[in-house]
Amino acid sequence: MTIALLSNVTVTSLAMRLNKDVREEVYSPGGYNTWLQELADPESELYSNNPEIAFIILHGTSLFGEDGAGSPEEAKAALAPMADAIGQAAANREKTVFVVSTLDIPINKIRPLVSRAFEPYASAFWREEMERRGIPLIDLGEMASAIGRKHFYNNRVWYMGSLPFSKSGEEAIAAEMARIRRAIIGARRKCLALDLDGTLWGGAIGELGVEGVHLDLTGSGSRFRDFQRRVLDLKESGVLLAIISKNNMEDAMTGIREHPAMLLKEQDFAAIRANWAPKPENLLSISKELNIGVDSFVFIDDNPVERETMQIAFPEVAVPNFPSDSAQLENFMIETARDYFLQFRSTDEDRVKTEQYRAEADRREYMSSFASLDEYLASLDMTLSIEGLSRSNISRASQLTQKTNQFNLTSIRYSEAQMKEMAADPSIKCCIGELRDRFGEYGNIALCVARLSGEPHKTASIDVFLMSCRVMGRGVESAFLSAIEQDLRDAGVSEIEALYQPTGKNEAVRDFWEKMGYLVTGRTENGGVKYALSADAAPSRTVAVRVREKKDIYRTMPCQGS
Repeated sequence: MTIALLSNVTVTSLAMRLNKDVREEVYSPGGYNTWLQELADPESELYSNNPEIAFIILHGTSLFGEDGAGSPEEAKAALAPMADAIGQAAANREKTVFVVSTLDIPINKIRPLVSRAFEPYASAFWREEMERRGIPLIDLGEMASAIGRKHFYNNRVWYMGSLPFSKSGEEAIAAEMARIRRAIIGARRKCLALDLDGTLWGGAIGELGVEGVHLDLTGSGSRFRDFQRRVLDLKESGVLLAIISKNNMEDAMTGIREHPAMLLKEQDFAAIRANWAPKPENLLSISKELNIGVDSFVFIDDNPVERETMQIAFPEVAVPNFPSDSAQLENFMIETARDYFLQFRSTDEDRVKTEQYRAEADRREYMSSFASLDEYLASLDMTLSIEGLSRSNISRASQLTQKTNQFNLTSIRYSEAQMKEMAADPSIKCCIGELRDRFGEYGNIALCVARLSGEPHKTASIDVFLMSCRVMGRGVESAFLSAIEQDLRDAGVSEIEALYQPTGKNEAVRDFWEKMGYLVTGRTENGGVKYALSADAAPSRTVAVRVREKKDIYRTMPCQGS
């Protein structure tokens, strides 16, 4: 990944800090205060490097010259063409995600007590203009407030070399840019595992009872309720919640169900373990139940011994330090969310993630009533709807490439901007599959990207073929592939090429292409296996899944099932 850093001040040292944090190429194109020229010139250094992310960090005071703006109206008039330039660049360069700073403009001018300061109006106008254009923001004002403006900026280095930020300020900005970069590429944890006693409420419920634990609507006990409020924010953004508590299950469930100040309810949790088993053992059990890796977890516990035990057992689990002062719980949860769960854009699937996993538990219970797997699958009444990429599903398509590991034949990752570019390319066929059954909707769970070559198109190379592990083993993969093969035949494709690239997490699909009738044609230097199949020789596959086609916005791409 290539990252560009533009500014109206000197940011060379900031670029170096970001490079150290993300360990990727970070460059600052153009000279001092040439950011607008870089945006406007299609032949500029900014565009010649084709960055995936372009950060624009602006020193608010410097945008208005030595004398500032005379009024809020003058400030808005000065900022409007700058906002237009950023909006135009973002619209023209879909492959690049532009991330722009808010304007932190201290009121330095000496004025009468009753006067119209332009600075707050300018800051609000800038935020509104960026949000109206859908430009993600990096909030300099919030960082300056958290650190303290006197510590965020450094006047000495400003006068020496137009570097406005202090060492602490640059570190905070670089850390936030690294978080935003992780959000853009989808490097987000999936599950937040929480203790109960001392974490979701104060005190031990087994000793104090429901009435005795520290959790209230107001007063000092409301600190735990505010903490729960932020946890609930994460759940609503698609993070799975789990309980891992050393407690009697009856006591734990009584607290969750009956405490009047409890915000988090039983249905908010995808899994609950309240017993006396070692917590790493319980986390592994939940990992298997939800079918996600242990590296998808963030574990929160007030007990330092339990945190250390988890870290020793599973170093890949994120275990943030719990605050010694419970009054800091809400701030702790906000920071934890930014470090591990920051999200570029929410999708429909995110908002119902917990409900989908709870429905999966219902399916497992339902399955036990059948004598054979075939009977169970036939009774699920599954329907797979397939369409091309559109504005409504591109975010989810990118998310699937970033998050899917087990049923992912190549594990190629694509950003949202890259998916948009591919969707507009007629030589690339993109299909996304949405599944539902008698228990409800799974959402978009399958993705295929095939690149066409030859004149006319004769060969299709499957670049991405993946599916959510939640539906593995139900015949959905066969139905999806059959639909893709039919569409490629309709497009005049005579041969389909495919690849299995082992990653350490996709061992379960090592022989998928062979099972689907594809023949081995060679190997790659990094251990991948190449496959091919004549499009006309694609076998008929019997599956308990109905397939229907939908139309996409970018172009019509019919997919017909087997």
